[in-house]
Amino acid sequence: MSDPLGISCCAFAGAPLNRATENRGDADWMRGRKAHVDALLLPLWRGDPLMVDGAAGWLSFAARREFSHSAPIVFLGLDIAGARAGRPRFALDCGAGPSPDEAPFSDIGQYAPLREAIPSLSPDDLAMVGQARWLLDWHRRHQFCANCGAPTDMAEGGAKRICPDCGTEHFPRSDPVAIVLALHDDACLLGRNSRFPPNFYSALAGYVEACETPEECAVRELNEEAGVTLSNVRYQFSQPWPFPSSMMMGFFADSKDRNLTLDETEIADAVWLPKDDARAIMDGAPREVDGRTVFLPPRFTIARRLIEKWVG
Repeated sequence: MSDPLGISCCAFAGAPLNRATENRGDADWMRGRKAHVDALLLPLWRGDPLMVDGAAGWLSFAARREFSHSAPIVFLGLDIAGARAGRPRFALDCGAGPSPDEAPFSDIGQYAPLREAIPSLSPDDLAMVGQARWLLDWHRRHQFCANCGAPTDMAEGGAKRICPDCGTEHFPRSDPVAIVLALHDDACLLGRNSRFPPNFYSALAGYVEACETPEECAVRELNEEAGVTLSNVRYQFSQPWPFPSSMMMGFFADSKDRNLTLDETEIADAVWLPKDDARAIMDGAPREVDGRTVFLPPRFTIARRLIEKWVG
């Protein structure tokens, strides 16, 4: 699909769908979309998509009858491009509730862990699968009203939940995260958490706190985690991250110096990576920096996109 605004520079962004906001609250319209001859359905099993022959396993909506009647289903949107523009797409959580011994349709494909499936999925399918995972996970975790505690009902094809007791509307949450590539002269700051794979380094990040701007979060988080003082914080681009519901907002920022004081509960190690070394690593050349072997984040991450933009 065309991307004049550059919104799909990162994985999970730029779904080629019209979310039909003005229509999805109409129950008759929604029933019509489910009955549409070309309507498609993507099953997810415990958050992971059905994959068939290395691609997303979109099924005819008629496959709905093969799943439990109680399995949650969400409307993703209408195709906006190609010969089948207007084709409805849905996703179904076939791993919700009491789980069967075997995942449905495992005879024609497999439910691949989403992180492992990313290289196999087209950018368009990846954006739609991410949307499906995000929505279904939110519905699974928000069955009850935060206002009065009563069970809530799905509404508008899964775009929200409504409490029948107190009338409160609940909407899918996005957890804002500032991810920052701190710069000093010709080097960027990368860190690693103890949970990361060996030698894997990435840009530092943190959740935006209450009544805090993303830029303020960027300054605070890097000072807390690495002891650096930032200025000239400048937004670059964002990335939805459906694990389960983060909105990653990427920034460049200038560091006062290269002095580091690490919060070792958050950051196991950090390194200032020179631009020439970053470029060589992206070209496939192994590199040691200050006695460390450094691997960069995979290309589908916003951290890698920030590094690529800085180097490029």
